[in-house]
Amino acid sequence: MSRHVTFMTIDDAGHYSPGQRAEIVAAFPEHEREARAKGIPVLGSGRIFPVAEETIACEPFKLPRWWPRIGALDFGWDHPSAAVELAWDTEADVVYVTKAHRASQQTPAMQALALKGWGDWLPFAWPRDGRRETLEGAGVALAKQYAAHGLNMLTSHARFADGSVSVEAGLMEMLDRMQSGRFKVFSTLHAWFEEFRLFHRKNGQVVKLRDDLMAATRYRKLTLAYVSGAGTLPTSTDGIWLIFTRAGDKGADGTGVGDFTGPASSVTDNIVTFAGTTGKAGKDSGVAVGSLVAGPASAAADNIATFNGTTGKLVKDSGVAVASLAPKASPALTGTPTAPTATAGTNSTQIATTAYVDVTFAPKASPAFTGNPTAPTQAAGNNSTRLATTAYVDGSFAPLASPTFTGVPVLTGGGIKFPVTQVPSADPNTQDDYEEGTFTPAYSATGCTFSYTNQNGFYTKVGNVCWFSAELDLATSGNTLAANAISIAGLPFASSPTAPNGMRFVCAWFNSTTSYVTVLANLVAAASALALQAITAASTSNNTAALANGLCHATLGMGLRVCGVYRTA
Repeated sequence: MSRHVTFMTIDDAGHYSPGQRAEIVAAFPEHEREARAKGIPVLGSGRIFPVAEETIACEPFKLPRWWPRIGALDFGWDHPSAAVELAWDTEADVVYVTKAHRASQQTPAMQALALKGWGDWLPFAWPRDGRRETLEGAGVALAKQYAAHGLNMLTSHARFADGSVSVEAGLMEMLDRMQSGRFKVFSTLHAWFEEFRLFHRKNGQVVKLRDDLMAATRYRKLTLAYVSGAGTLPTSTDGIWLIFTRAGDKGADGTGVGDFTGPASSVTDNIVTFAGTTGKAGKDSGVAVGSLVAGPASAAADNIATFNGTTGKLVKDSGVAVASLAPKASPALTGTPTAPTATAGTNSTQIATTAYVDVTFAPKASPAFTGNPTAPTQAAGNNSTRLATTAYVDGSFAPLASPTFTGVPVLTGGGIKFPVTQVPSADPNTQDDYEEGTFTPAYSATGCTFSYTNQNGFYTKVGNVCWFSAELDLATSGNTLAANAISIAGLPFASSPTAPNGMRFVCAWFNSTTSYVTVLANLVAAASALALQAITAASTSNNTAALANGLCHATLGMGLRVCGVYRTA
């Protein structure tokens, strides 16, 4: 006998008008509205966060690089391990949950592999059970196992400034932020919202079931304390200080080796300027704030400022635009400027008026010169309206037919375009091809079918050398696997027939059926497919073909990454 459950919301009750539906929903307490109107369950004695989802959900956006960010972990095995990334808008004091990850029965190595994609620099907070030594880690604490696999773990577990780890205090702080609009979650984090809806109490106690992402998020209070460098949040008057207590920690942008530092001594109220080009050190500029002048409340852009009084401290808008003035050197005059007309034949620095030129010189419009006119030869590279002599042209430009360039030619209007079909050259110093593009890699194995969520390939070919990268992610369904050799087909160019027979590229993989020490992609001569090889233990040979049902997993979403360089035909 089959069963079927149908969910109906108040919006499916067509006999109510939209206004009547809104009136019915508004009559319920806010935290009960989703349960009453949409059928979203409220378990036990009530939700822990009686807040409507739409008040905390926001569309994803690109995070400003200066916002502090940190990760938070909750360890697990049968119940999932979970991790979130949090970003802090320090100006508005709003915390954003921007990433979420949840997985069951995965070792620290696999968890770290998934989380390092968020950024190797990202520090991670972790609960006190991370100090526990486990059989899986052969007596090594969980936090140290994650750190050993490259995750940037904090040196000690998350806790409040007084050393406590109160669950209720963390939950109340989260609720306070939600209700005051200072806590937001990217709307694409469906797993996070799934736990949010079901997070509840029973007999007044928090139900510790499917709360892994909630637990990781609860470390936010301690996270903010870590990022700000203090046990309490800095105020708007204090500014934001990033303070680190161990070697190797980085600044908020994730690229520096420390935080901004000032000089050993300075004069009070002097302006700080950068000391060097690192953006990490400052110096005393020697300019006091009090020596700066004060400008008007408003002014026209690019107008000249003049003093407003005799103090030398106030300026005003003169009403004269810089663009309206002509420089002394090579001025570009407008309007109808006039000057005295010099006597015909005058040879001096006196300005020549139109009357003088009309009598003495040829017109600028289509002049008819006679004799052998000459002009000064400009320096090579001159780019102006000056006359170009034959000597200037001969020394500065290459002929159109078979030009011979010298120095380092620079293209300012674009790049060099090669033919779509390569025209090979036997000259070893001639570059005869360049191409960039994409291709679609795909697994190939006898008796197997594959379903993908990601098939991306990129390549750059210069001459007869091709660099490529490929990434393949299987779907969690739609895969049929057999114990047959597996390869990756679809390389953009076949390898050279004279290339070394057996070029191997190291692969990165996750969620395979079998545990391997190494997975290699083997490219033989005159081939456009990579034969996959896998080693499960130390060996004197690496010629073992990988089998589709060993490397791939039909339901876990197995993924593989490989890149390399090879010589083409």
